[in-house]
Amino acid sequence: MGIKQNLTLITLIIILLSIIFSINTLNIISIPTESKSFNNEIKADKIQLPQNYEKININIILDTSTSMWEEIDGKRKIDISKTIIKNIINNLPDSIYLGLRLTNEKGQQTINQNNSNYIIKKVKEVKESEKLNLSRNLEKATKDMINIKGKKHILLITDGQDQGDIMPSKVINQLKTLDINLHIIQVGDINKFNYIQLKTLAEIGGGNYYTYFEKDRIVPTINIKINIYLIFQRITNIKYRTI
Repeated sequence: MGIKQNLTLITLIIILLSIIFSINTLNIISIPTESKSFNNEIKADKIQLPQNYEKININIILDTSTSMWEEIDGKRKIDISKTIIKNIINNLPDSIYLGLRLTNEKGQQTINQNNSNYIIKKVKEVKESEKLNLSRNLEKATKDMINIKGKKHILLITDGQDQGDIMPSKVINQLKTLDINLHIIQVGDINKFNYIQLKTLAEIGGGNYYTYFEKDRIVPTINIKINIYLIFQRITNIKYRTI
């Protein structure tokens, strides 16, 4: 009986991995082109996590630097980012632990469960900050998560106009040693240079890269990965019980 269950679960894993591979390779060959539907709400079913699952933590970094107040396609980049955050939060499982750090924000931010209302309120009240120092803000977001347990992810939403004096890749390499994955959503003009730069940083960080008009892919991809993680946990539990 245990062998049949394991074979079934392994088959599901292969199917889900195939889906993720196809999703993640959509934008490898060329720079993505804009979709006219980027203003639409994400439509994705929430998944429910069992009580005994390992915590999943997502710390969102929102770029609030001056360039984010500029317009693209008739909308300010900061307003597009606010909509993206709201859509992500509304479609993730309620049991995910969430945090929000604004760039150049001082102090340590908490990563809490059922934190969505606080984050949405905080996003609405966001104010313009100075130039973006990407490395410094990644370091701060890492400190927010360094002492918490479970799976750890940083989701950076930015136009990529970094004016810091430290190469972000150095900080991102440190994230890997702490088992923190970095995902990036680029909001703003996309050219060959910043596309390759931000996509490479996400790959170094073990995460995914998205453009602002690909937002409909974000929650489904995260939820698929959560489902795969839960399947692996279930396999582990089955093997443990059958020893």
